[in-house]
Amino acid sequence: MSNDKNFQGGGAGAADTAAGPLTLALDTATERRSVAVMRGAGVLAERASDLRESGAASVLAEVDAALKDAGLRVRDVELFAAAAGPGSFTGLRSGIATLKALSHTLRRPAAGVPTLHAVAYGARPAGRLVALIPAGRGEVFAQFLSVNAAGEVGELSPPAHVSPARLLERAVAAGGALRWVGGGALKYLGLIKEAARAHGFAFVEADDGRADAGDAWQYVPVPDALARGVGLLAQARLRRGESPGADDLRPLYVRPSDAELHEQCQARG
Repeated sequence: MSNDKNFQGGGAGAADTAAGPLTLALDTATERRSVAVMRGAGVLAERASDLRESGAASVLAEVDAALKDAGLRVRDVELFAAAAGPGSFTGLRSGIATLKALSHTLRRPAAGVPTLHAVAYGARPAGRLVALIPAGRGEVFAQFLSVNAAGEVGELSPPAHVSPARLLERAVAAGGALRWVGGGALKYLGLIKEAARAHGFAFVEADDGRADAGDAWQYVPVPDALARGVGLLAQARLRRGESPGADDLRPLYVRPSDAELHEQCQARG
């Protein structure tokens, strides 16, 4: 049974809607797949679904539905944007392949946005945060990042594929004043709280992600549908003078696929 939700309007004012390129943004890397059609910061249509593992045909159908919701056609799009990973292998391949083909065919710019950057964007501003999403088999994709009020994301570490226990060791070594965001933070919230108590950090669960928690560890809820953040970060690249094309859409896997891991085990055996 589909869990599709269709959101229109996005709450943006007319001034926001009038500025910036018409953007089609897509996230197929996470558990909550989403598509957003945007004019600048204004959201014209947005769809989200839990059917993350569907193929490219299903992705194209959702893209088409979102464009119809906005009263637009694919040739109207001025910028394509996709979450580039880490995340689901199947989801990344189908989403990136779909937008890469559209970008190449229509000769429109296309920008890949790191998935964990899009997660962090929802918690702005933050001097230090850990963005994490589930990676399956009890592990997570995680990265230490900063994000300012304008949404510019800085990398404090490379993205990693780790166990929650190993990630918590790194977080303890990093000290206090640390925000936790993303689906992985929600999934392992109990472990994060336990680690904070064990190592003398206060812990805060914030309804308002912009509340200052001082030196505490802080869980900040962020949107689980990332397409909107993906689109805004892609637009920021254009404003910085970058001109990404279809070749910019390359998946960031962080860890080998199951098939590659199997081949490596066979080679060692």
